[in-house]
Amino acid sequence: MMPSAISLNRLALTLLLAFLFLINFSIAACYILITMILVLFILHLLRGGTFPVLPFFCCFFAAYIFFTMLATVFSVDWTASIRDNKELLIFLLIPIYLWLLNSRKRVWLSLWTVLASGVLSALVGIYTVLIKGIVLSERLKGFTSHWMTYAGLLLFPFIFFLVLLLLGLTKKKAFMISIALMVMLVAIAFSLTRNVWLGIGASVILFIIFFKPKYLMAMAPLLLVMILLAPPAVTSRARSIIDLQNSANRERIYMFYSGIKIFSDYPLTGVGSNNIEKVIAGNEARYKHPESRQINVHLHNNFMQILAERGIFALASILLACVFIMIQLLKSLKSSSGERRAITVGVLFVFVGFLVAGMFEYNFGDSEIKFIFFYFLSLPFLTLKEDNHAHIETN
Repeated sequence: MMPSAISLNRLALTLLLAFLFLINFSIAACYILITMILVLFILHLLRGGTFPVLPFFCCFFAAYIFFTMLATVFSVDWTASIRDNKELLIFLLIPIYLWLLNSRKRVWLSLWTVLASGVLSALVGIYTVLIKGIVLSERLKGFTSHWMTYAGLLLFPFIFFLVLLLLGLTKKKAFMISIALMVMLVAIAFSLTRNVWLGIGASVILFIIFFKPKYLMAMAPLLLVMILLAPPAVTSRARSIIDLQNSANRERIYMFYSGIKIFSDYPLTGVGSNNIEKVIAGNEARYKHPESRQINVHLHNNFMQILAERGIFALASILLACVFIMIQLLKSLKSSSGERRAITVGVLFVFVGFLVAGMFEYNFGDSEIKFIFFYFLSLPFLTLKEDNHAHIETN
């Protein structure tokens, strides 16, 4: 017997909540859940369900997918690019989020799920530090494959819920969120992941300047307290951000050099996804900076990576997507109020944090990051049953 539309929808929602929770813990489980949700989504459409109305910026994501496929055709190793192109399916999460998160209750259920996952992941990281200490060569990874993924995932709920907290929630919610934020902040600090620090710092400062300027006076003493309480390993790592003699900083400059060199030889379609390391290793004299001591899998910058891998048209597509994401979020701020406006503000500064972090790390190439990025990006564009009654509690 075929399941009813309601039971199918509820099953898909349950799988989606499990997916959101497991992003911090198991990418394999996430892909299994995505596959199951996609099957249910297709079944929903075959049974006469409507395809969600996508935000306009998705047109540029579609163009990015097209130019990525075109780059694959002209790739220096098209088999490697084809294997990497499975990541393009992640863009289907946007209509899935728009389909399933169709009520205020569901939105908040998903938000609490994301927050709980982030807190648990942070606690795992803190426990690791208590056992092993803060070691740069063995930074926190939690259950993810890399420390930048670990800290990058925490960036999203931290910024979003900090913004909601500062905009005003009930006292009960404020207390729970404050505890969660402190736990995540400690884990983010202990992760020693500078691109995440910069992303969070830039988004929080800009939020306070534009939305809570009266808090500016409190920032200096708060920052001083944080510096005084921070372990030496954390303060040393923070100072290294502006140290041009730092080897990691110099390597990022050399990566930019490599990206420009590759682009000059492959301007239209790039070398194909998943080929940067191979191309540099195959012609070090041409693409590797003379002073560089390593060959990297990627170029530690979203825009440079896309330019070198997929060419100028793919980069233009992503840049236009970013421009229209910002435009649509700002338009949503003007036309919305209450809870929807607060969520939009949170997503706006999550997006800022993601962009800033992506200037120093190829976070757009990370599956788990895209999972959570597309989730937050979808929130302001949901069609909710309670749209006419949405509000944010302030008592």
